[in-house]
Amino acid sequence: MATSSFEFALTGDYPPISYVNFEDLKARIMSMPDSLIRREVGQHIALKHVAQEEFNFIEDNRGQLGTTVRLSYFPDIQTLIVKVPSREHEKAHVTFGGRMSRKVFMMGVGVLEFQGLGATRYTGSTASTKESDSSWTNDLLRPRSFPMLVIEAGVSESMRRLWADAAWWMANSNGLVNIVLLIKVTKNRRKIDIEKYIPTRALPTRARPAPEYKPLKVSTIRIDPGVNPPRIQGAPLRLEFEKVIGRRPNPPLEKDFVFTAAELLEWARYVFI
Repeated sequence: MATSSFEFALTGDYPPISYVNFEDLKARIMSMPDSLIRREVGQHIALKHVAQEEFNFIEDNRGQLGTTVRLSYFPDIQTLIVKVPSREHEKAHVTFGGRMSRKVFMMGVGVLEFQGLGATRYTGSTASTKESDSSWTNDLLRPRSFPMLVIEAGVSESMRRLWADAAWWMANSNGLVNIVLLIKVTKNRRKIDIEKYIPTRALPTRARPAPEYKPLKVSTIRIDPGVNPPRIQGAPLRLEFEKVIGRRPNPPLEKDFVFTAAELLEWARYVFI
């Protein structure tokens, strides 16, 4: 059988608490930003016994939750994962996306070929739904389909959740998501790790006879901008043009998107300002 919602939601590692009501959820969410500022803590709230109609109410009224959140919902197990972004978390993926967009623009790629989708909600094969931190697609090739490039960011205590996020994107898009970047921000040590994943087709087994796409880590970059001199390992970061845009590049202007060590160090310093 395919990977279950229990595995994607990590209920065994992080047992969810019972959902009470919207006001209780709002109170829990509002208490988290202060905790994220004071110390490294997980940034997720896992809730069980969330019926579909209750999730619909939360979704319809999310503007009243007091802060931006990302929602992942698994209706088959009535489990909701609420991700509460930190300031550094938001700066990391938003500013990286801005730098990526500039590289695309400088190559003359058409506007519709690199469309930012933000935290658009996507529905997977088991009706589970998920929102990324940032995502992009080629609207000429994939209108209203899964994105080609996804970024998931989080504080260091949330890394297991980020790995599960990468697995969800690969499996539920059936390999249509070409690249997932995981950005881990360690605030107290002022470090950033970037992990790049691509889809790989897992071999069928007796337990899972149907083919399933899994995330394959192909590069890791560790950035430490706070020491003297600043350190970086694993650079550069290369994002293949064909995986990001969905077609072959037209040389000489179009080519793979490369972030050098100097570019990544400059970006990382900005995240912690």
